[in-house]
Amino acid sequence: MKIKEMNEIVNMLDKEWDLGKKSSQSKGKICAWIYLFQILEESEKVIIEKDNNKVIGMCGYAKWKSKRKLLSKKFYTLLKNILIISPLVKNKKALDDYNKNYDYIPEELKNYFDGEISILIVDKEYRGKKIGNKLLLKIFECAKRDNMKNIQILTDESCNYKFYEVCGCRKIYETQIENKEQNKCGNSDSEIGYIYEKRLMTQIKHLKYYFIGRKLLCKKY
Repeated sequence: MKIKEMNEIVNMLDKEWDLGKKSSQSKGKICAWIYLFQILEESEKVIIEKDNNKVIGMCGYAKWKSKRKLLSKKFYTLLKNILIISPLVKNKKALDDYNKNYDYIPEELKNYFDGEISILIVDKEYRGKKIGNKLLLKIFECAKRDNMKNIQILTDESCNYKFYEVCGCRKIYETQIENKEQNKCGNSDSEIGYIYEKRLMTQIKHLKYYFIGRKLLCKKY
């Protein structure tokens, strides 16, 4: 990926999400750069959409049993870690806590999926033009050709999560996400997190889920 493309993606990420910027007291767009390097580190494949040579959208997927070259993974890991330990991130623990808040996959599902959607973002000025739909369907096809049977999507109520239902995904889990850093200050800041499933191959065994509070009960059928 070219530096110009990375800059345009970082601008989108910085405008769209906090990414731990406030709690970690980070300067500039450093958290957006850390997040981008994390995406490139984890993703098996990423695709971008352009308009007049400007990046207006990005989508990618991670594969748990990846055969991706280790060298490229280490390169992005190195870049990410250099930024995390830099003086631009004042409260490194707060940044780590922020990321942990969004790791809410229950044990019952950790071995069920072949991978996950690592990123889906569209420039605000281009929304409503089905660009997100186009990107997501393309990445589903890429994952299917990569012999993945199903894929998970982590999202929350701050996003347009029902969009995934329009794209043929099924909500299978929800839980309360609490911002630990803000709660330490006496503020109650929480939101609902969701896990969606996209089945890429119909012959896999399906799961039926029942919710009791935060507890997930499931059985095959």
